[in-house]
Amino acid sequence: MQIILLDETRFDQFAVSNPNYNYYQTSNYGRLMTKHGHNSYYLGLVDDIGEIKAATLMIVKNEKNERRKMGYAPRGFLIDWNDEELVKTFTLALKDFLSKRNFTYVKVDPMIIYKEHNLDGSEKPDGESNLNFVQKLQSLGYIHMGYNNGLEASKPRWNTLTTLNNNIISLYNSISKEARDKIQNAAKMGNKVYKGSSNDINLLFSIINKINPPLDYYLDYYQFFGQNNFEIYFNKLEPISYINSSKTMYENEEQKNNELNMQIQDFNNPNKEYIINEKLKSDELLAKYKKNMLEASKLFQAYPNGIVTAGVALIKCGKQVTFIASGANENFKDQNPEYLLKWQLMQEFAHQGYSVVNLGGITNEFKKDYDSILKTELSNRIVEYVGEFDLVINKKAYYTGSKLNPILNWLNTPI
Repeated sequence: MQIILLDETRFDQFAVSNPNYNYYQTSNYGRLMTKHGHNSYYLGLVDDIGEIKAATLMIVKNEKNERRKMGYAPRGFLIDWNDEELVKTFTLALKDFLSKRNFTYVKVDPMIIYKEHNLDGSEKPDGESNLNFVQKLQSLGYIHMGYNNGLEASKPRWNTLTTLNNNIISLYNSISKEARDKIQNAAKMGNKVYKGSSNDINLLFSIINKINPPLDYYLDYYQFFGQNNFEIYFNKLEPISYINSSKTMYENEEQKNNELNMQIQDFNNPNKEYIINEKLKSDELLAKYKKNMLEASKLFQAYPNGIVTAGVALIKCGKQVTFIASGANENFKDQNPEYLLKWQLMQEFAHQGYSVVNLGGITNEFKKDYDSILKTELSNRIVEYVGEFDLVINKKAYYTGSKLNPILNWLNTPI
């Protein structure tokens, strides 16, 4: 078997049928990286009759001043990692192929779960694990870059996932109680989720409120992945609905409060202490709903057509949906619009037949900031991937940083 260059069509046809298929290992992502300063190549291991046995997108930074030339297989390779002989054959063939093209090393960070964790961070006893995977790759010459716990690697090692199913009640109960409470509160606020278009990317970027990646990336995501795979959604607070829902809640609570007050006046009631406590809780809710009505009226005056309070960008690939960026208006975060937005999307994707939503990467500290708290509370699985590996092609250059000959032009130079 040997490594050959594949065209985009042939690579994608193989990728879509591979169990490790993900949006980083697509020609869409390759074209995105090519536009942003990289060269993208598609490599396949083929047998004697030309059948592809394994493949990978390899991106290379297009930088003439790079002292050591690195190839990067993002979330790759597309290979059966359980087939030890195939992994060995692919590794040896890849090293031979790249050594003839003056590469120093290849970095790879496979989506192989090292350990699975509970939402409090503890290791899940019955969770998926692959504790021997690192040792197997090390035996083939891969250098493991460690079990980093932050976000310093090329891709986050700790990820928050929500496994979907068509039983929405079961799905709802699989996420944390904290998330469920926030979703219920947001649902009472007159919020509405809707799908955006390419014309709304600027709005999304303003809500995300982060300069990295820049706006151009989101425009290019839309260009290269297309409107069927790259989608954006928003949560919109509609003041009229907010006013009506607050009024209804206030009236219902007022009736309950009056009933409790009457029970308190019954001196023969044996549950008087309990009723007094319930009355105090009801008083607090009445004050809250009254405040909400006043707030909703002010919002209506300021934003009669409503205001967008949260947004998310996502990529669909195979059976997985990945939330690549999201955010909420700082003035409305306490109303939890992002929780409601993502929950409603998860329900819809479950009905559409998707199997998992990746909410994004976190550190091993879990609930430390708004973003990681949200991801953790909305997930029902927290996985720790095995991390990054370097496959060394030229030991001298790798360990000394010495400059090699320029990388050969793969497409034009025969070997």
